[in-house]
Amino acid sequence: MYSQMVLFKKNLSLIFFFLFTILFSQQRKLPVNLSVKGDFTHQSTSTIFPELWSGFQREAIFSYDQENQHVAVSYVQQKDKKSKTVITLYLYPQMAIDNQMLRDSFSYYEEALNQNSNKGTDLRPSFGSLSNNQIKVNYIYSIFDHSMGESDFFKGVKYRDKKSLLSIYECGGWNFKVRVSSDQMTEDQLAELKNKTEVYFDLLNIASKKTLPIDKTPSIILSPVVKRDSMMLHATIAAAEAKIEWLGKNLEKKELLTGFNDMNIDSEVYSIEKMLDFYKAHEKNWPMHDDTKKYFSEMLRIADNGRIKDHIYYKYNGLINYKEGTDNKDDYIQFRIDKDISENVSETFYKIYYKLNE
Repeated sequence: MYSQMVLFKKNLSLIFFFLFTILFSQQRKLPVNLSVKGDFTHQSTSTIFPELWSGFQREAIFSYDQENQHVAVSYVQQKDKKSKTVITLYLYPQMAIDNQMLRDSFSYYEEALNQNSNKGTDLRPSFGSLSNNQIKVNYIYSIFDHSMGESDFFKGVKYRDKKSLLSIYECGGWNFKVRVSSDQMTEDQLAELKNKTEVYFDLLNIASKKTLPIDKTPSIILSPVVKRDSMMLHATIAAAEAKIEWLGKNLEKKELLTGFNDMNIDSEVYSIEKMLDFYKAHEKNWPMHDDTKKYFSEMLRIADNGRIKDHIYYKYNGLINYKEGTDNKDDYIQFRIDKDISENVSETFYKIYYKLNE
């Protein structure tokens, strides 16, 4: 079965999905702080957010749509006036799931955190999973130091150093995120809090509520860049189909039900290798744009020197499961300089995705 292909401009795609979400989820113009006493039950997933949980007091329940499907629930543990821990849990439906979702979400949060800090915030990713016999949920997380800007009567904004946690989960048609900032918790305590959150709020149950239609082949979205010539178009399709093939053969059914888990570097290596194989097999078939010639010339230099994994790590700014990436990064940057490798090889030409029904 051939995958459905969609050519799009990024801005138009974002607008489309935004309107699509409004149409079906009836988004509020502004979030509403729900007044709830006792337990709050998220009806669509049966997730219960108690008023008191593990030493934390529920502080607010913000609803972003009229059906209260998209919510952010915050809890606070106040030791004294200057020492508190705040945990915010985000739960909301997804209209479409693509293979870059975890990576994109993590990047957006890192950018937002740096905008609200007077120091650089370095989110080094770690990867994990939760599973039972039916479902497997993969996630990306980071425990990090963050200088957070807070309102101050005299200074306008006062920055306080905090230990922080960000964790993002692939839960099928639902998105679940955990954000923690603390004045007193250690890294080990934050990791323990993450684990408690995963168990108590039953992420595996959330993921089981709307699974991906894995009996269907994922669709492919192509960047408009690939339209410049036939080689770029067909080689990119070959890469995307190779990605789908690898994921289908190497992931368990129970994790395919919840997301693409496209953090395994081997799937990206396989995709690139198949793209280069296609290029070499069809190099004489079509006239090529100069940018296409340049792209494949540089990618072949990377492959011939055994640096595909380092290229992928660099391309995704470390948001890929490759333990050697950090140690190899400086050497790879020098390799790029020596071999005249441009930033153009770091473009993303496609995504694979499922559109989910209500």
